[in-house]
Amino acid sequence: MKELNLFKIISLNLLIIALFDSYTVYSEFIFLKLGIYALKLVNVVSILYLLRYNSKANYKWLLFIFPLVYLYLSKDVVLSIQLFYSAFLPVCCFILLPVEYKREVAFNYVRIICILCLIGIPIYILINLGILPSIFTYAKGEKVYFNYFLVYWGREGLLYRFSSIFDEPGVIGTLVPIIYFYYHQQLKLWQKITLNIAGFLSLSMFYFITIVPVLFFSDLRRISTKKSVQRVIFFILCLIGFYLVLNFVALWSKSNPVLALAVYHRFEWAGNWIVGIVNNRDVGIQGFDELFDKWNNYRSFTYYFGYGKDYMMEVFDGSTLSYRTVLIEKGTLIVFYLLLCFSLMHQSKFKLFNLISIVFLMAVFFQRPTLHAINYFLLLYVGLRLYVGSDEKDCLKELDSIDQKPL
Repeated sequence: MKELNLFKIISLNLLIIALFDSYTVYSEFIFLKLGIYALKLVNVVSILYLLRYNSKANYKWLLFIFPLVYLYLSKDVVLSIQLFYSAFLPVCCFILLPVEYKREVAFNYVRIICILCLIGIPIYILINLGILPSIFTYAKGEKVYFNYFLVYWGREGLLYRFSSIFDEPGVIGTLVPIIYFYYHQQLKLWQKITLNIAGFLSLSMFYFITIVPVLFFSDLRRISTKKSVQRVIFFILCLIGFYLVLNFVALWSKSNPVLALAVYHRFEWAGNWIVGIVNNRDVGIQGFDELFDKWNNYRSFTYYFGYGKDYMMEVFDGSTLSYRTVLIEKGTLIVFYLLLCFSLMHQSKFKLFNLISIVFLMAVFFQRPTLHAINYFLLLYVGLRLYVGSDEKDCLKELDSIDQKPL
């Protein structure tokens, strides 16, 4: 009889949690939500098991990320416990896994996203041709979602944007550049093509802005320093050309109401030139700009530690997934510490790649300030700290000797 591999069970449990915690529409269903909470109870038991025998490196990383628990603290004690249990502990469990199982969780997550996109693209085409009816609908407040074959969700008013199983197209638009940038070497050709088609069809501004540098720099860790510098220079020239083309396309989209909303109005303009990007996550909250300016101008205690979680709900009776919301509620110190954690995941031998990667991570935080969530955390930890390069077997042995040496 084959011996039970508890690490595999823990890894599978984490993978399911990470998928459902990736802003899927399914995570809103009560019976599925209760099921995931049950899996998170298994996760607590898993942590107790992993804490019994582990490595110095894993214990150090666990202590290092522990201050991030501040991001989950609320004035409501019950809510704080709930967030600690459901959001922070899965990250802790992932940190305590052996290297090979950390990699297994991340690679399987990437494979599932690729498969969902591959299945979803034909469904998306049939939906927009008007020949595929939905199986059932789900309403969340004013948002209405249509389900197709259980593997694709389309949102009313946004059916022209690819969203896979997620609650908005921006999730795909964020995941695709992250996966391509940090897992370029592991992706097969069909996966690269599928991901980029999905990213393009999502019509995500983040995807369109980041995909060019992602394509340029995703393999910098595999080429020489000389070639890397040459590529950076070439990219700068291409960036100038890209800006001019983007400026032209955005101006052209102004005359079309649908395209204008998706493209033209996503930028800040000075005459006929793009000078910035509009953060569309909080601009609709009346009075928010004034509050943010006040918070930013007065360097008081709240500038460093924030007003507290759910402050937006108290003041505006609503909130939004915006980096400015995180800054106001949690302050600058914890945001700086969050970025520091991810900066230290980079391997020192890839200096130029690391610099570009940090800029990219700041852009991801601007788009979706949830780098500490289990799905983003596992992708970035494995894609950065556990990157092994071309000499995969030798590097894995080296990582095992560092991260898995028991106390």
